[in-house]
Amino acid sequence: MAQGFNAEFKCQREFGWLLSLWLFLSGTGCALFALFKILDLAVFFGLLGLGTVVLGGVVLLLELGSPLRAWRGVLRIRTSWLSRGVVFVCFFVATGFLSVAPAWAPGLPWTLSGPAGLVLGWIAALCALMIVLYPGFWLAKNRSIPFWNTAWVPALLVGYAATGASALILLGSGHWSDGRHAYDLLAAVLIVLSGVLGGLYLLAMQRAGGAARESVRRLNAAPLNWTFHLGVIGVGLVLPLVLVLWVPSAQSLAAICMLAGGLLFRYCLLTVGVYVPPALVQEGIDFSRLNRTGTDLQREYAA
Repeated sequence: MAQGFNAEFKCQREFGWLLSLWLFLSGTGCALFALFKILDLAVFFGLLGLGTVVLGGVVLLLELGSPLRAWRGVLRIRTSWLSRGVVFVCFFVATGFLSVAPAWAPGLPWTLSGPAGLVLGWIAALCALMIVLYPGFWLAKNRSIPFWNTAWVPALLVGYAATGASALILLGSGHWSDGRHAYDLLAAVLIVLSGVLGGLYLLAMQRAGGAARESVRRLNAAPLNWTFHLGVIGVGLVLPLVLVLWVPSAQSLAAICMLAGGLLFRYCLLTVGVYVPPALVQEGIDFSRLNRTGTDLQREYAA
């Protein structure tokens, strides 16, 4: 069985910048809308969240390559997280816009603070949460890429989505001085949370061995090491945390750094996804027992 068997690890090449940008826009926009409801922010932030998600949908259509076939995405709702995501997005956009519509159309039979407006807004917020989560569930379901096949991925995407949303709040809150300090503290807490989650995730993947460890190795090796260490960690986490806590006049710069780091994080997460052979996935092989060259596998199955 081992004769001619190749267990070399290879990185996926299907997903790149477009999918990273979609994950960034949809996650950040939905988290912003959820925080708009939770923190009772100005309507501007609700509209900004909705617009960001719509822009993310356009990016996803470009990634799919056949926008006119996008309607087929709902046909596998019982088995596919992507299909469920399409439904969540449709409900989110519809209920979200209806919930904030009274802000510019006062003649509507419901108001922002009325029962109908509140119900629509919280339905949209619930859909927003699911939109943040479902890409993580979709990636975690992929057993052929152990670096994604873990519950850490949905948790990380939620953390980074909330961090990006807090960055947009920092950028927009310059027009509303009340509560600015609270937004700074929120951003700092979310930056630390994202950093801790990321560190625990990489530690877990390093200990898992096999393809997961190989993904961590590639993350810390050229050519991606500069993007990860300088972009994700330095620019995306450390610098904005310092600015938010100790340089109040540089909050806008901190927010821009947080957004840039969030986009680069998603790109790194996708880029270092290392495949294991499909036949091994079907057989339920313990991937942590494989080394980079497949020697261990060949020895085990030579008999």
